[in-house]
Amino acid sequence: MTDLPTVVSIAALLAVVIALAVQQQQARTAQMVDVRERHFELIKLMLDHPELDYNATDRPPSDERKTAIGMSLWMAHWNTLWHIGKLDEKALRFNLEDLFANPEARSWWRRVSSAWSSKGTRKERRFLTIVGEECETAARAKPSVARREKVNSGSGVRD
Repeated sequence: MTDLPTVVSIAALLAVVIALAVQQQQARTAQMVDVRERHFELIKLMLDHPELDYNATDRPPSDERKTAIGMSLWMAHWNTLWHIGKLDEKALRFNLEDLFANPEARSWWRRVSSAWSSKGTRKERRFLTIVGEECETAARAKPSVARREKVNSGSGVRD
């Protein structure tokens, strides 16, 4: 026969586990809302300031800092999606290929990559490795071919 205190203890433990699982799901949902709001703000910024759109062609010359800020915001956005499991490696590489088709983006990443993140997690290191690989792959590609393919494909901002 089962001891009543044991059954009560097991039930209490299960209740705690269920509560923690629900809490974790709520935290992930809150993160997703934040990420979507950031994405919306990025789009609004790009509409107001076309120089922030790393993907734009024939941008008017402007303050370099705005473009760097735009690239940093996109990188942070993708990094957040990566960490919460809403951006897989294939999608990340797809976005980075588009970003790094722009020589200005490659130059920016080479300047900031060593200081861009101080996180030492395995997941963060993997993210940074992928970014570095895509930057170098784009640098080895023929610029005219990459630009022509980008224009022909009608690529836009993706995540």
